[in-house]
Amino acid sequence: MKILKRVLLGLLVLVLLVWVLQDLLLDAIKPAVNRFLMTFPESEHLNSEVPGAYPTLACQNSHSDWGEEVRVTRSLDGMWDIAQGNLDDEVPAEYSHRVAVPGFVSEAIPAFNRVGVSSDEREAFWYRTSFMAPQTPTALAALCLHKATYGAKVWLNGQALGIHYGAFTLSEYDLSTTIRYGQENELIVRVGAEHSAVPEFIPIGSDFEKYAFYPGLWDSVSVIYTGPLSIVRTKVEPDIDRDVVVTRTTVRNNGDTSAEITLQQQLREWVSSDWVSAPVIESLSLAAGESTTIVQEIPLPEASLWTPEQPFLYLAQTTLSQDKVPSDDRATRFGMRKVEWKSGADKGFYLNNRLYYLRGTNIALHRFFEDPDRGSLPWDEAWVRELLSGHMKDFHWNSFRFHVGRAPNFWYDQADEIGLLVADEYHIFAPLRLGIPGLPTSVNWSLNELEKEFRGWVQENWNHPSIAWWDASNENHNPIPYETVPLVRELDTTRAWESGSYRAADLSDDPLEEHPYKLNGTGFMNSNSRDYHLADLDGFDRQPPMALGGIFSTWDGEGARDHAYINNEYGWLWLTRDGSDATPIAESAYDLLAPGVELAPEERREIYAYVASELSGYWRAGRGYAGVQHFLYLGKCIDKDDIEEGADITEPSATCDNFIDIPNLLMEPRWARWAPQAFSPVAINIDRWSEEFYAPGRQSIPVTLINDSDSEQTVTVQLTVADEEGVIISESESRATVLPALGQLKLTVALELPAQRPFVIYASLAGSFAERPVYSRRKVGFAHPGVLAKIPKGVLENLITQ
Repeated sequence: MKILKRVLLGLLVLVLLVWVLQDLLLDAIKPAVNRFLMTFPESEHLNSEVPGAYPTLACQNSHSDWGEEVRVTRSLDGMWDIAQGNLDDEVPAEYSHRVAVPGFVSEAIPAFNRVGVSSDEREAFWYRTSFMAPQTPTALAALCLHKATYGAKVWLNGQALGIHYGAFTLSEYDLSTTIRYGQENELIVRVGAEHSAVPEFIPIGSDFEKYAFYPGLWDSVSVIYTGPLSIVRTKVEPDIDRDVVVTRTTVRNNGDTSAEITLQQQLREWVSSDWVSAPVIESLSLAAGESTTIVQEIPLPEASLWTPEQPFLYLAQTTLSQDKVPSDDRATRFGMRKVEWKSGADKGFYLNNRLYYLRGTNIALHRFFEDPDRGSLPWDEAWVRELLSGHMKDFHWNSFRFHVGRAPNFWYDQADEIGLLVADEYHIFAPLRLGIPGLPTSVNWSLNELEKEFRGWVQENWNHPSIAWWDASNENHNPIPYETVPLVRELDTTRAWESGSYRAADLSDDPLEEHPYKLNGTGFMNSNSRDYHLADLDGFDRQPPMALGGIFSTWDGEGARDHAYINNEYGWLWLTRDGSDATPIAESAYDLLAPGVELAPEERREIYAYVASELSGYWRAGRGYAGVQHFLYLGKCIDKDDIEEGADITEPSATCDNFIDIPNLLMEPRWARWAPQAFSPVAINIDRWSEEFYAPGRQSIPVTLINDSDSEQTVTVQLTVADEEGVIISESESRATVLPALGQLKLTVALELPAQRPFVIYASLAGSFAERPVYSRRKVGFAHPGVLAKIPKGVLENLITQ
């Protein structure tokens, strides 16, 4: 009994000791645990490889017909038959469901149970359609599946044609020996029912904030008919420095004998169709079965340059002939523009040889695929056009990142037309070596397979003027994407690569991306050493890297600070769509901003609008970043309180966007009011957050003016103090000044501050750059930032609302 008492006493002492020393113990083991979590073992399948159906004939860049006259493209988009079954070659006997292509199986009619997650009901889904082939046979017919998940195997008229495992790349199938001209042809495509249907080394996406991986033909499907000579792919490289367009056209002789061929290039405007160049022609001999790439230069003096402000587009008309008889042609749309990242003294992002500041946001489309309101919206071209052109232009955004995954091809077409710069990011989010059981992980991915996926990705997208740089991964410690970038970057030397930013950039002028979250507390994996409050923002110099320490820290090795940086995540303030709660991981931010307060939905939304908008202005005003991009414009929003028993997805969203009505694209009004102020090309920012700074009496209030435009601006600054009822208490004198092009100007403005709190300071900036002034604001003396204050009438009239 004495021994037992001593043991129990010893255990009690140990427990008390651990409790007293818990912070010290955590601090001691945290670095070791972080190193373990950040260190990925070498993949067991590093060099594994399987055959694929990557395009070698004619399908590359074929999703849109911009004016071809020789090649014939027939879309197979529409309603297909679909059935569930086994992952074998036994075709289902009955198809009792219908589904839209492009789209996911989750939208089948009638619906299947538990789509996108593991289920005992099936191993695969089988798509079926039929099409009428032309009466006159052609030398080549090819099927183009622009994107499919997970593992697409194709049969035409009962004959297997091939299989493709890549989830984000185009696949191509030669129909020439199986197609029945002048008759109906039965096409069957089998896809795996969920991600485990493909070998574990295939890169099919990795995102531990994503729980459903929907199968389906999620981009367009078409059949292409050409003569014996085909254009495999065309790369159009605008060279604005030499006033020429360089075309790199890969052609193939699909015939049984050698051929003397001619390749002609000519340029025209996209909208008017007016020719703007003379034909450029090259002749050569091509052996049977041979492919070659022909480089040609077409002069284009006095070209209209593509910018987000004026997205002017051209077409390169390419015609491939034999004995003066056209065999194939392509119309490739492009923009005359130059994108460049620079490091060193002149670091930044450059568009058409001019420094260009990026203002924008993020679209997490593959997370949105899980949103309850998603439906067929991602394939509704009118909805997507409004998504990209409505609020984004109202908010003065000129750029965005496709966060963790590519989009259907027409999204990039619309970005080209609307005028948006895109960071195109592959589907890799891998900060930790430990995955979530049942979800895909990148730990055992194959380098060979990822290289093939990257090659297919770049070749499919390289003609879009909207794509400003390639983004290999997000918040990633897995070395494989970093190792893949140098293997593929020779495909496109006109763009830089951002590789993930947890390791060194691949080349000296490549940008680095970082996510300086400062309001998310001190979780075990966090990069913050302590809790930060709004007042602590006064102590940061805003010069990157700002996210240092822990798993989510930006690389800060030798030469890191010479690079240009993009800041595209920084808020940590996500709310559910109805504003009733913060997302689970964002609760810590609201606890810091309003400790111990049970916030009402409108108070949460006020906190979001106030802090997110002013934080955006804060990071922009520091001029440490080449761009600031808000996170998140479009994502998934699954509220924990709305998850029904037996639902396919049982996890709430970690992040969320600001829409309150997704189908109608209705934005939360407070954010819609203040976001345009924060992202105005010419803007003002009040520089101090600490309420202690705003003592009663006459004070000099520091503000920063920024000018993203390339023209000098004459502006007027004025500060106003109003109480919580919106009654104006005092105003500064109006002060005129000149703001240099692409410049930053720091000023102090004398202002009489009241002794009685709370009050709000409004800083206005007016000039010919906009019809109405733009604003920054600081709340002083409120119980928390979510306390509502009426906006003075004169200010309210100038604010943009929905």
